[in-house]
Amino acid sequence: MHRLIHAFVPPLALFATLAAQTPNVLLVVADDVGVDAINCYGLGSNPAPTPTIDALAARGVRFSQAQACPLCSPTRASLLTGRHAFRTGVGTAITTGNGLAASEVLLPEILTPHGVQSALIGKWHLGNDQGALTPTVEGFGTFTGAIGGALTSYYAWPRVANGVTAQSTTYATTDNVNTALAFIAATPQPWFVMVSFNAGHTPYQAPPAALHTQNLTGLDPATTPIPFFRAMVQSLDTELGRLLATLPVATVANTNVIVLGDNGTTGQVTEAPFNPQRAKNTVYQGGVRVPLIVAGPAVGGAPRVEPGLVHVVDLFATIASLQGVNARAAVPAAVALDCVDATPLLTSAGQPPVRGYSYSQEFTGSVAMATSGDSEMVRSSQFTLLRFVRPNLTVREELYDLAVDPFEATDLLLQPLSATASAAYTALSRELARLRGYAWSAGYGTACSGGGLTPTLAVVAGSSPRIGTTFTLRASGLSASVVATLGAVGFGNTTWGGLPLPFDLSAIGMTGCSLWLDPALTAVLSQTATTATLPIVLPNDPSIIGRALFAQAFPLLVGANAAGVLATGAVEAIVGS
Repeated sequence: MHRLIHAFVPPLALFATLAAQTPNVLLVVADDVGVDAINCYGLGSNPAPTPTIDALAARGVRFSQAQACPLCSPTRASLLTGRHAFRTGVGTAITTGNGLAASEVLLPEILTPHGVQSALIGKWHLGNDQGALTPTVEGFGTFTGAIGGALTSYYAWPRVANGVTAQSTTYATTDNVNTALAFIAATPQPWFVMVSFNAGHTPYQAPPAALHTQNLTGLDPATTPIPFFRAMVQSLDTELGRLLATLPVATVANTNVIVLGDNGTTGQVTEAPFNPQRAKNTVYQGGVRVPLIVAGPAVGGAPRVEPGLVHVVDLFATIASLQGVNARAAVPAAVALDCVDATPLLTSAGQPPVRGYSYSQEFTGSVAMATSGDSEMVRSSQFTLLRFVRPNLTVREELYDLAVDPFEATDLLLQPLSATASAAYTALSRELARLRGYAWSAGYGTACSGGGLTPTLAVVAGSSPRIGTTFTLRASGLSASVVATLGAVGFGNTTWGGLPLPFDLSAIGMTGCSLWLDPALTAVLSQTATTATLPIVLPNDPSIIGRALFAQAFPLLVGANAAGVLATGAVEAIVGS
């Protein structure tokens, strides 16, 4: 036994040598395989055996709240660009023709200048506008696999090798591993290899018997698809095991292995407690929550489950960081990135979250949330807000508390919201507006009373904070005795002069009043007997889309308190397009 262990564990001197090298990254993508289909997640009722993936989780980090897009093309576009689908325009599964724009900066393009050779092996599914050469034209050094989405057959499929197409009769999952092994053997380190399996996407077919243990005798995948799906997932796991076992020990020691599902499991093979109606192709958690496991030299500390939110879009920055590249610095500054570097979550347990919110969407037109059937989701660690475009192009929303309702059975918006749920709804709406550039506003904070008045501040009906418009607020609840009303506008609501907000103004005679923002400018409002208006002129400047501004009003009323000044609550607005 000692001799066997010695054969597979590199000596300490080798680890010291590898520490100075740029590590390799092996990104393994499983198709239509959600968290319910991977054994180590313990969530599915009867998942296939996945000992190879389970072993990676047992020596690495298993992310329990990883999010993707509801369909394969948007997920692949997001992880390769670090940008959400509403930016790339890839909002649904691509059929033929144009897909990911050639102008997009792909992950291999920022790795290549740093000496990292790249290969995509398996499924591309991001368009064929450049023909069979599309993946290599768009940035990969090598591509061998299938350009489109689903294969007609895993045993007879058009295999593209750097622009040359030939019919393959090798089982596709096996062919992918054969190709990966050949590329790695011929390529000096460091390398980035993305093995993008078609399994377990349809068609559901029996894999070679040596690759799985499922009993498929007498079964027809057209009527009983689940056992075939299990067999395909198990075969993927078996072939991944062959890949890792065949690589030299030193190569494995210098390789960060990332296993990812591209979206949730297809409803056709989804089993309870997961809901087939809320699986792949939906923005419910069954459609966007995916397996994500990382094992390799980047993982520090004990193997563990990481509960922090991550999104497939983060793999752009994370993989770049693992290979010594700063993604933000490598991409032109004018290109908006949505990714965050999740490597801190790999270094040790107990790290703070790298993101507070996660966003996913699905859309069929050129613009997200503009066509009936489009949908989007934004979630925090506890709550998720879903939005669906109706046939009349209005939007329906749903809110769920995932801490107590992980399968999203109880829509909280159909009942009075608790204070916690109400705050979560506001926070999620705010984040959605900031990310998507929606015009949004909401009141927050409380007013103080005096002289028989309790003034309020609210948005004038029909007014919204959009660039190139005047956004109008109105202070109400005034009287003819109010001498004047001052308005304050700022761009922050957390601190004022180094002091935390809200700040109690009682010490200066404004008993019970609070300052809710950091004032950047003030103005005297136009006033009637009972109201005062605060117009805010927003420049026609796209750079301010998504910026937050805050406003508060201060009516001057002699005798209302020692200072003779009252304060309203505040309004927060996100500038939209």
